[in-house]
Amino acid sequence: MQMGILARLPKREIEGADEVLEGFVAEFSSGNQCRIWPALTYDREANQTRIAFFTEWRRVATPDDIGELTRYTDELMGKPPEVLTETTSDPCAEQENVEWLRTGKPPKPKRTN
Repeated sequence: MQMGILARLPKREIEGADEVLEGFVAEFSSGNQCRIWPALTYDREANQTRIAFFTEWRRVATPDDIGELTRYTDELMGKPPEVLTETTSDPCAEQENVEWLRTGKPPKPKRTN
């Protein structure tokens, strides 16, 4: 089974983002579910758009869950992520994440499980 989209979610406020797209609920091969919101910041000075996928898992994500999500976002973006961070709290409130979105300064790589 591949990841499937179960529902759409309304846009939400994410500090540091110029625009947050409509989110969605995805179910993964493991049966775990994840809420996902794509967020964008336009940096005219650096001539780039930073795109982040903020996720909230129903259960702690396994490495296979993360791999499945990463393959999906890689396909959407046409390349692997430059930055991947995980947190057990609200990812939209994690200051390192929103600072990257706002300024382009990448957070320190970390995993929390």
